[in-house]
Amino acid sequence: MKPLDADRVFGGSKSPAVIGAEGEVLDSVPSTMDVGRERLLAGGPDGYVVLTEHQAAGRGREGAWECPPGLGILMSAALTMGLPANEQKLIVLMGAVAAAETARAFGVPALIKWPNDLVVTTRCAGELRIRKFGGLLAERVARGDAAPAHILGIGLNVNQTEDQLPPDARPKPTSMRLERGRELDRSNVCRALLQELDVWYRRLAMEQGERILARWRLRSCLLGEQVNARVGGLEVSGTVVGIRSSGELILEDASGRQLFLSDEKTHLLL
Repeated sequence: MKPLDADRVFGGSKSPAVIGAEGEVLDSVPSTMDVGRERLLAGGPDGYVVLTEHQAAGRGREGAWECPPGLGILMSAALTMGLPANEQKLIVLMGAVAAAETARAFGVPALIKWPNDLVVTTRCAGELRIRKFGGLLAERVARGDAAPAHILGIGLNVNQTEDQLPPDARPKPTSMRLERGRELDRSNVCRALLQELDVWYRRLAMEQGERILARWRLRSCLLGEQVNARVGGLEVSGTVVGIRSSGELILEDASGRQLFLSDEKTHLLL
């Protein structure tokens, strides 16, 4: 088990980078999200990256993100780009696209499950079966008179074996190693992830949000699928037909009516 090599992760770019131009690798922290916020508010540059070998209180959309030390990628990036309030979800969508493309470059057939999971899927007797190997989280950071910034957190299971994954987690967990069939060099994966994030972040800066949405649709595991969802206390069902720049999933019910599902209020029943 090799530790992350900061020189390899942050060095060697052929062109000026934003994400990953500066960063640090820490042995252990409560949460990279909290350290990233501290660095941002202390004047850290756009794209500053915090990596750790272990975090004691990593958080995800539905609770703690568990990863044994030295086996995954646990990172947060400070992003200072100002976005309209109705487009801030593009931060997570952009991150999911970049992470999926990175995993695919290493031979993992990665897809994206709305709103923020990185998964691999199979179909058995017509049923879609999902295995999760990563997740994303974005938090808004107020900065006084300046435009709000964001901390984008990404957690990837890279080199876990079956017995190193939580047995009762849902969706069923997996790792890049299990899906690829061999151990991976985490420093190489991490470097590739930062480069991919930089590409898509630049596109976001150039107001190419539709390119992000188009790639997200291409990598979605739910587009065209029949799903059930709980919205508040109400259950709805329909076919997933798209996603909006605001991050809402578009569900079309049997009558042809389109429903816009917000991730804050919706739980998919898969």
